[in-house]
Amino acid sequence: MNEPNTVDGCNDAPEQQKSLTLAANDRAPSAARSFTRDVLTAWGLEDLMDQAVLIVSELTTNAELHGRRAEDASSGSQGIRDEEITLTLAVQADVVAIEVEDNSPYAPVRRVPEQYGTSGRGLCLVSAMADSWTTRPTEDGTGKRVLAFISRSEPSVAS
Repeated sequence: MNEPNTVDGCNDAPEQQKSLTLAANDRAPSAARSFTRDVLTAWGLEDLMDQAVLIVSELTTNAELHGRRAEDASSGSQGIRDEEITLTLAVQADVVAIEVEDNSPYAPVRRVPEQYGTSGRGLCLVSAMADSWTTRPTEDGTGKRVLAFISRSEPSVAS
């Protein structure tokens, strides 16, 4: 489901990849942050921890708040999967890819936050912390994936 796609003819699989599927509720961002800390520690990428945890927190919060499928009264509830968020972390060549998938097909919209507002800064923070980020629809078109990439400024040196 969360297989990395080939980019620019590169067929290399990620060196490492881990995924976590969560119920789309208010506990999802906390669980996603804990998962990210555990995975990056296991991969020896503590130097990217603050950036990654902030990005994961913002993207999973957006997915929890806005990433639900549109209500369709005519469809009923039969055959509809539960509202879920899937977080996938992958690392290759000192680049960490963060992917958050949700059930809404609508791309996130970057807003201009109000000066004293308590929301609306998430994608601004992602833009500031990530080297790049993008979004794409899921294969079946019923949801989307938001991807963010962060990298070490200097490649790690093997001892």
